[in-house]
Amino acid sequence: MQEEANGTAIFHEHVTTRSFELHVVSPGTGDMDSFLNIAKDIWRWVDYIHIREKKLALEKQMYWAQSLKTQGVPSNRIIMNGSDQLDQHASLGGVHWGQAVIRSYDKDDLKRVDRLRVGISVHSLEEAKIAEERGADYLFYGHVYASNSKPNCESRGLSALAEVCSNVSIPVIAIGGISPENIAAIRTAGARGAAVISTIWADDEPKLAACSLRQAIEDSERYVEPGR
Repeated sequence: MQEEANGTAIFHEHVTTRSFELHVVSPGTGDMDSFLNIAKDIWRWVDYIHIREKKLALEKQMYWAQSLKTQGVPSNRIIMNGSDQLDQHASLGGVHWGQAVIRSYDKDDLKRVDRLRVGISVHSLEEAKIAEERGADYLFYGHVYASNSKPNCESRGLSALAEVCSNVSIPVIAIGGISPENIAAIRTAGARGAAVISTIWADDEPKLAACSLRQAIEDSERYVEPGR
């Protein structure tokens, strides 16, 4: 099935497990209506939608998750950021933590084969190695490029991204200033996914922005060395 957006054909397809993942992280504004309106239009082109609303209580964030489901977003596409509980979100696609949680979490619990997928945000090679050793399934590393989300922080760049990617065995998801124009570059550096915030939420046409990111990912296949 397809539909048109400003004359551009957009094909609806079921997103399955991919070698390069697209994560969309909520903007942290606390505006649930806007979040839901956009999320229901973009989920077909993304692999995961993260609920990352630090100003809201966990109970409220869980309500957001339930509301996403009512909009047709599959449970396994939804990731809860910040919560340090694995079992509480068993019906979702995973949890995403910071350094403090992964360093203090029971390693035996993380070794369970039936647990949720766990992602960790890291900002250095040392943090990446610790997260992998503790049992993380994937990493967010950034910010790679200049980012509206962190306007006063210097970007880490492609070389630093490549260093992290080459020194851990779990997937590294690049975040920070990611756009369709630099998907090929981060993939060549070794990233196995991209995470975006303002590229979607700040765009006047978020559906088209999501479609453009997915198209850039598909186009980038030709730039990646065989076997990566």
